[in-house]
Amino acid sequence: MDFTVSQEVELINSQIDEFIAQEVEPLEEEYDQFLGEDRERHIVDDDHRRVDEYLAVREQIREKSAEAGFYTMSMPERVGGGGLSALEYTLVIEHLHNRDPRGFHHMMLDGLSVNHSILPLYEDDYQREEYFEPVMNAEKHMTFALTEPDHGSDATWMDTTAEKEGDEWVIDGTKCFISDSVEADFVMVHARTSGEDGDVDGISTFLVDRDNPGWEIGKIQRSMGTGGGEQAFNHFNECRVPESQLVGEEGTGFRTAMTWVGGGRLSIPARAVGLAEWVFEQCVDYAETRKTFGKPIGSRQFVQEMLVQMRVEIEEARWLYRYAAWKMDRGEDARWLQSAAKLRGSNVLVDAADRAIQIHGGAGYMRSLPFEGIYRDARVTRIYEGSDEIQKRTIARQFLDL
Repeated sequence: MDFTVSQEVELINSQIDEFIAQEVEPLEEEYDQFLGEDRERHIVDDDHRRVDEYLAVREQIREKSAEAGFYTMSMPERVGGGGLSALEYTLVIEHLHNRDPRGFHHMMLDGLSVNHSILPLYEDDYQREEYFEPVMNAEKHMTFALTEPDHGSDATWMDTTAEKEGDEWVIDGTKCFISDSVEADFVMVHARTSGEDGDVDGISTFLVDRDNPGWEIGKIQRSMGTGGGEQAFNHFNECRVPESQLVGEEGTGFRTAMTWVGGGRLSIPARAVGLAEWVFEQCVDYAETRKTFGKPIGSRQFVQEMLVQMRVEIEEARWLYRYAAWKMDRGEDARWLQSAAKLRGSNVLVDAADRAIQIHGGAGYMRSLPFEGIYRDARVTRIYEGSDEIQKRTIARQFLDL
């Protein structure tokens, strides 16, 4: 078992640093209104939609990232991707996010669009040309519609249906918390086509284009996090799509969904470790320089205790996600380890942000420092791609024969 960072990954990480310095940081200086303590006010308009100028910056970075090969580095080489293994990719993700989160570097990747759940599109000539290749080239962006107002963790009980009428499928239902759906070029929507509640094999996946009159964006939801205009209700009312926009075979949609969710259970802890490490380093610097009663606050045992907890917990999450990725690359069943890594990583980041606020005191609570924003953004990681409780259930099944 060897988790040494390979020369290839070290090279990619150094190239990412260079890309950020040359391509991203100049845009950060030009559009600094999107990065300051009032950034949310500038990112979205009065209707809570992200403004065109902000989206143009994101588009520019994504296109350059695609040209540089970073955008699709997690995808297999056979489909034009970088062919990184699970361990290699998560190591890169950790490195990418080990920096101030208020920057534009997160725009280099598009996890909603570029992930293994779109691989079935490559196998179909029409879908490959119309959807897969434009996604890989950062020309089109996708959203992923699974969660419903009455169904989250119990996704196989979904109410959205798709019925066959001639050579078309008619989709009816509502999805919620759908990220980036306001601007997406198309949606990968999951609907029940047969069977009863709970039947995995009765769920299918369809591609719906932005100009489809049956797909309507409803209320844009305002979240606890620092972003804006990201989630919304998606209504499908007699939404008609041709047979050519059925992804894979009928009844295989839930497996497609779990491919997307499963990938997040490694990338989330990798991202969490990278950012938590950056938070920790800021706290150490502050503990060494900030003085109270004539001494650095780092000399106080309560501050030391918080720093030690951060240090230990970051290492726990780091080696959990790396071990899970290593097992995946070996073709071994790593589902419970993925859940353990996601569970630990999500909580480590939330706790690191909380301790950073405490260590910085009143200043940490202010928006002039990044920690309160990190806390708000981190909190959702304990919910999406499987809540803490779902991860615990998966882990429990590893050792309980019930």
